[in-house]
Amino acid sequence: MGMATGSYLVCATQRSGSTLLCESLKSTGVAGRPEEFFEARVRTGRPRTAAGYFREPGAPDIGDILGDPEKLGPAPDYSSLDGIGDYAEHLERSFRLGTTPNGVFGAKLMWGHLDDFAHFAGTLPAFRGLAVDELLPAVFPRPRYVWVTRRDKVRQAVSLWKAIQTEAWRGDAAEADHQPAYHEAALEHLAKMLADHDTHWESFFSRAGIDPLVITYEDDLSGGPEQAVRRVLRHLDLSVPPGWHAPAHMQRQADERSDRWVAQYRERATAPLAR
Repeated sequence: MGMATGSYLVCATQRSGSTLLCESLKSTGVAGRPEEFFEARVRTGRPRTAAGYFREPGAPDIGDILGDPEKLGPAPDYSSLDGIGDYAEHLERSFRLGTTPNGVFGAKLMWGHLDDFAHFAGTLPAFRGLAVDELLPAVFPRPRYVWVTRRDKVRQAVSLWKAIQTEAWRGDAAEADHQPAYHEAALEHLAKMLADHDTHWESFFSRAGIDPLVITYEDDLSGGPEQAVRRVLRHLDLSVPPGWHAPAHMQRQADERSDRWVAQYRERATAPLAR
């Protein structure tokens, strides 16, 4: 498709450090331009809303915290399906946007995007009826896999819960007055979801016989992404461009509030994931 001759997928869960890794990979100019091209939901043709994280049976009711949790946020141009005729058009656009001149295409894929992606791709005759492990190599040329994971699921859930609240209030008149609220049940729900999604990635790789490059937030990203990027380039058989260094502009988003929430959550004797 397009000019991509090889590809890789950064397989991740939300707030695992994958954005830091992908932004840094983009800056090399040789590793594609990995974005979440395939985040659109079948229901809306747009990214998941805040409420989308809390739809399963047994999920806590967080409506009172998020104002209108169904409000659709702005969809990035690269993933929105507004005005797209059929999914082939979207795939073509993704390859055009995500491929660097050397023919490498990169994309970031959350476990939570896979069902929707498989549904959309399955509407095209070339991919109809393919299971996910057959679908990915059918859509992406000679794909390689990078699995970004974060061991501390409580901290990851805290980061996600903060982001969900900030996103839900973005552009609202009351945005400036709105402080993210601690919510034990929401954190427990998200920590379990993130752990489940990593388990799904793990079994996907083993089922498909894939040996991904594993990048761990705590070991490989929390001190800066430079070594991780070099490892990914090696995994893709690409040379590091002479003089390249990871851009310094991306800030870690944890703060004193995150630390407080993590401590508060771990103090509960009942939290199954905290021990």
